[in-house]
Amino acid sequence: MDSRQLRYFREIVDSGSMSGAARDLGIAQPSLSQMVRTLEQSLGIELLTRSARGVAATEAGQILYDYARRIEDLLAEAENEVVGVGTDPAGRVEFGMTPSISMALSIPMAETMRLEMPKVQFSATEAMSGHLRDWILAGEIDLAILYDYSDLGQCTAEFIMDEDLWVYAAPDTWPFDTSPGEAVRLRDVIAQELVLPSPRHGLRRFIDRIARSHGLTLEVEIEMDSMPQIKSLVARGSGFTILSPAAVHDMVTTGQLVGSPIEDPRLQRHLYLVRSSQTRVTAAIRATEDCCHRVVADLVKRGIWQAATPGAP
Repeated sequence: MDSRQLRYFREIVDSGSMSGAARDLGIAQPSLSQMVRTLEQSLGIELLTRSARGVAATEAGQILYDYARRIEDLLAEAENEVVGVGTDPAGRVEFGMTPSISMALSIPMAETMRLEMPKVQFSATEAMSGHLRDWILAGEIDLAILYDYSDLGQCTAEFIMDEDLWVYAAPDTWPFDTSPGEAVRLRDVIAQELVLPSPRHGLRRFIDRIARSHGLTLEVEIEMDSMPQIKSLVARGSGFTILSPAAVHDMVTTGQLVGSPIEDPRLQRHLYLVRSSQTRVTAAIRATEDCCHRVVADLVKRGIWQAATPGAP
């Protein structure tokens, strides 16, 4: 069985008739029929059912047809990738982000990729970190930004920044004696009526862990596993929250939220750009990684992301 036989067989099934497939392929019908008989004999199973209406795949034939389609797609992908070496990056890149990161990064990444690498199909997927870890391990996505790269097997991880977390409130419900922008102790923050994600969320687990390590008990008034909903509740004066400045930059800019950094201890998370070990490293993936670093550095430089990148003063 070779690629030519698979292509001919796929054409027969798509056409639904020997004569139609022979005409489309430009070969004699007897030769095509003989090819099918030879294939069936070599495999020891019937692949097609014949009737007055034409031909159709048997159960075994459908399995072979599915493989034939996949093999043709892989051959075409291989040809495009080989021919494309040394030219502009091209191809699809699946990039996973948590909701808080996506709010800051997905749009500028997509716009930059479209402008600088129009042949790359950039696909941003938003999910909680647990799902992203599963997908990156399985190779269902190529790249992801994660806060923890342990237990990721042979996946590669590159540090991209340290991100600060701040406390946020509606301007008219600011609960602290100090003004917005001035650091607030964690002890004073968790004494407020907090709106946070559930313990399923990586952000909540991080805050819980830091609080416990300092002998503090975190009590949450409302649990909400939706970043936009959390922001909306806090802006309406229904509580206070702890988020990264990048996730609330839009509402801070419009004056709907105000915030302060947290100290004693400082809440800071490490972010890593992770590449799946199941992914073939293409020019498109390397270009996407480079774009991510540049966009993140620009967001930090402009103060949209309160963080420190490698090499930053």
